[in-house]
Amino acid sequence: MPREHGSWAVLIAPILVGLAAAGGGPPAPVALFCAAALGGFLLRAPLQSLLSPSPSPGAWAWLAADGVAAAAGALPLIFVYARWGLLGFAVVAAVLMVLNLRANLARRAFSFANEILGIAGLCLGAPAAFYAARGVLAPAAWQAWVLSAAYFVGPVFDVKAAALRHRAFSDASCRSDWERMKFLSLAYHAAALAVVCLAAFFKWAPAAAVLPFLAALHKTWSRGRLAPGRVDFRRLGFAEAGYSVFFALSVGLGFFSR
Repeated sequence: MPREHGSWAVLIAPILVGLAAAGGGPPAPVALFCAAALGGFLLRAPLQSLLSPSPSPGAWAWLAADGVAAAAGALPLIFVYARWGLLGFAVVAAVLMVLNLRANLARRAFSFANEILGIAGLCLGAPAAFYAARGVLAPAAWQAWVLSAAYFVGPVFDVKAAALRHRAFSDASCRSDWERMKFLSLAYHAAALAVVCLAAFFKWAPAAAVLPFLAALHKTWSRGRLAPGRVDFRRLGFAEAGYSVFFALSVGLGFFSR
């Protein structure tokens, strides 16, 4: 199973936002898409294990089970509901998964490039869910993707800043890196909020989308004022999950009420 707990939020929230942007949809295609997305998401962990020097016992069984789940959702969507456009999303997702696996095996799992590519790929669940529900793509589908990707890139900066704060508590040489990461995190969140406010003003995004970006900026500013200290990463993870729920609810309801 995927060990990165944050990746579950990046999988689920964009799908919910995409479905909200579509105004819901027929239950059967929506359920089939969720099964396909979950199966495809779970494929990465056994694949990475099988490609490593010491594969985990049962990796082949997990790979087969996840592949069956993905196919059970995708094949009816394509052949029964004629959602042929999902093949394009599948190709992009497969390419991004290969790049992610290569980076992970090369011990570059936490590089900015790898994490941002992974987020961009998982957030494609928003337009893919929109298409699965409606059978067509519309500007709202891509708005849901941009909002999701822009939001979930933010925690990449936040978690790296938290890790440097943790290290700076016992290693003073890390303080300059920590200060730099705090500045980058604050700058990113401020820029993201400004862009979303502009998009909401011109009605390119729901007005409610401003709220989670404002909350994220406040969170980043508040954490930036803390002194070096030990970080409870489990508690940090739960906090980020809570912010992700707030994002999905705010943006989803904003799209749904349009």
